Amino acid sequence: MKHYLTFFFAICLLSVFLVVNTTDAGRKTRDLVFEEEEESAPVKKQADKPAVVAVKTSIELTRDGKKSTVLPDQEFKSGDKVKFIYTTNIDAYVYWLSQGTSGDYSMLFPSPKTGTDNLVKKNEIYTIPVKGNFKFDEKPGVEKILLVLSSEKISELEEAAKEAAAKNGKITAEAASVDNVTKKTESKRKTRDLVFEEEEDEEAGIQTSSQAAKDTKQPFYVYYELVHK
Repeated sequence: MKHYLTFFFAICLLSVFLVVNTTDAGRKTRDLVFEEEEESAPVKKQADKPAVVAVKTSIELTRDGKKSTVLPDQEFKSGDKVKFIYTTNIDAYVYWLSQGTSGDYSMLFPSPKTGTDNLVKKNEIYTIPVKGNFKFDEKPGVEKILLVLSSEKISELEEAAKEAAAKNGKITAEAASVDNVTKKTESKRKTRDLVFEEEEDEEAGIQTSSQAAKDTKQPFYVYYELVHK
């Protein structure tokens, strides 16, 4: 009987161990999902309540063959492989671009190589690049990445995507009108027409960026700088 109880308790401890480890393995993925808000009774002046658009981002880092989840402000080194993992709280059209030292942009997504369907669904998890990873070469520097999120297609960026497809990914800042649109966004943020907030969960390696605006059609711009030392 004593041996039976010992065996029984050993099985129980093993079951608890497996459940805890399985839970921890899936925790970061679940943390990327936004909690659904319960419907409440309508309140007065509901139309004046700002709409919040948010995106949760983490970076999957592969270093020396080992994978980990880190924040975008992590310092990277030559040979590191990274990919963005992100999810949004609304259905939206997304555009991912990288900016070179010359000021020109490269269209990362949408593109013929990564896919042309840039409509993402809320609370679904996506990656950039869509396949594979970005790899840091031997040259230190800062990789500037821009995410544009919009409830409607942005005509300038749609044209930029077409131009990028014809020019192997390269587009000019003027052709895309990226600078003009981002300047308008920054101007509205200064006047508080757009309220931008950012939070970081260092333990989970997740950055949450949000924008509150009365006009739900306002594009949402998030900048990431990957520091390579």
